[in-house]
Amino acid sequence: MRLKSFHAKTMSEAMRQVRNTLGDDAIIVTSREETSGWVKITAAVEQTVSAPEKGDDFDADTLIEMITDTLLKHRVPAGVSDKIISVAMTLPEKDPKKMLALALKKTFSFTDISSKKPIVLVGPPGAGKTLMAAKLAARAVLDGRKPAIITTDIARAGGVEQLSAFLDILSLKLLQAEDAKGLKAVLAQIPKSTQVIVDTGGLNPFDPQEMKALAKLLNVADMEPALVLPAGIDAEESAEIAMTFGVLGVKRLMPTRLDFARRLGGLLSAADKAGFSFTEGSHTPQVAQGILTLTPETMSGLLMPHSPKKR
Repeated sequence: MRLKSFHAKTMSEAMRQVRNTLGDDAIIVTSREETSGWVKITAAVEQTVSAPEKGDDFDADTLIEMITDTLLKHRVPAGVSDKIISVAMTLPEKDPKKMLALALKKTFSFTDISSKKPIVLVGPPGAGKTLMAAKLAARAVLDGRKPAIITTDIARAGGVEQLSAFLDILSLKLLQAEDAKGLKAVLAQIPKSTQVIVDTGGLNPFDPQEMKALAKLLNVADMEPALVLPAGIDAEESAEIAMTFGVLGVKRLMPTRLDFARRLGGLLSAADKAGFSFTEGSHTPQVAQGILTLTPETMSGLLMPHSPKKR
């Protein structure tokens, strides 16, 4: 893919330059009005280039083209792509995956989720919170700990039974709390040193009443809420969901369905717009060993699973 930027006094003039230089098949990567009043458009077009000789490195332009191509394929919004590409252009790295990882590291936040506070899994219906709760519990057991698992997902048919079935295998008891008052009472009975994992019911992030109920839950103690969000969702939708949960103090992003989602632009959009930190994700339906710690390197590998090669 060939990448090129164009400057002009007007958008129409910039678009004319794009068509004249790259042709009608060009894709607009970013467009913005600069402080000078001029318009800057970055556009790309598919092209084939010859492979480098053995031992040679990719040149800087080709590396940026590879990263741009990757972000386009994942439907990363233009504004987010622009941030990543702008950082990548300043890096001396010669490997595309490593360059992308470094750019992600400088663009996003990656942090471990604290096990010293109760971890509260929140998110829309069907996001995979219950399975993630089971995976966190399994990891704690494998690490030699005995966590306390609480569910507030009592109203949903089968919600309690599903998580109980997972926990029975681990010889763990599922605790239940119907509301904020009940959660506070259950937490008071758990020893301070115990890791606590709270599975909540799926909520409509755009329903004020449902979000108000969640706010009450999150305020009963000093807890670590994490948004469980499926990969593959539309970027704009993901960002709006994340920002809504962010109002309640959520700061961590736990992606699910990383094993089969074709496009991860929604996750980058959510983290960017809401200022969330990537923490851990689900990349397999298996409960044991089912958690992937998200780092710049693992995220780069998800976005670019195969090292790009010049054709």
